Amino acid sequence: MITPYGLLINEATAITELLIDVDRALLPESASVISHLQRSHGRDQSWNVMVRTLGPVDVQLVDGTIIDFEKSKTKELLAWLTSHRARPTRSAARTALWEVNVADATFTNVVSDARRALNQTHLISNSEEWLPRTFNDQLPFHVSIISDGEILESCIARAQELAPSQAIDELHRGLELVRDLPFSGTGYLWPDAEGITSQLVLNIITASAMAGELDLQRGEIEGVFWATAKGLRVLGAHEELIALRMRAHALRGDLAGVRGEWHSYERAVKSDSWANSQPSQKLVDLYSKINSGSPVLLAR
Repeated sequence: MITPYGLLINEATAITELLIDVDRALLPESASVISHLQRSHGRDQSWNVMVRTLGPVDVQLVDGTIIDFEKSKTKELLAWLTSHRARPTRSAARTALWEVNVADATFTNVVSDARRALNQTHLISNSEEWLPRTFNDQLPFHVSIISDGEILESCIARAQELAPSQAIDELHRGLELVRDLPFSGTGYLWPDAEGITSQLVLNIITASAMAGELDLQRGEIEGVFWATAKGLRVLGAHEELIALRMRAHALRGDLAGVRGEWHSYERAVKSDSWANSQPSQKLVDLYSKINSGSPVLLAR
């Protein structure tokens, strides 16, 4: 036990709240969930419900069935929950989903809609609950509800520990879940405000680059194009992905393909209002090396 000494009341209170937050963050339940994701979301498919956020948001069962909800906010609630797995609370969810204060009944109806629709799947035992009822601010949910973003992240982590031949399969499995920009077409405000969209995009790019590099080293040219196309779908003109595609074309002696990638990259750079409209020096150098006939397979 810690006894504060020589502190003002508000300072002691702040320290107490900080210690409570630390204690909550270290709860076994949160740690076990993370471990569960890392360990079991492999080919055994331990999940029952997937909230798909790597594109337009929907909720899918393990057999591929898409769940329909009565309330428009229900999908968003499940997307928010799987994005805040460590500490999901009612107050935080309400603040994120509604820009203005809403009645308690409004939020309760959304939670009830989620329970009702998920209960109809009969995928968990009668002794379990999809969204257990609590008498506090906590909003727990069943561990078998996951998001495609979580699966992708676990695929990246697993791939880093596997041999190349196994790693590429793991990365491809994660990238297959990418359909478009995260949360595309939803209008949700909280993913961008909290940096969640940016993190998902970064994970997609990471998986695309890892898979593209592994496929290039194995001479699997079509695999390079498939993996990098997934990343370029969410972040066009990404230098590393463009470089991988140029090297892949060069590996099979397709200089026209190299030029096509280069010209597409130039157009993308010029159309990007956030860029300086100048191509990357790294890609300029790579393009020059390829055109001069220099070996570029191992060049980064």
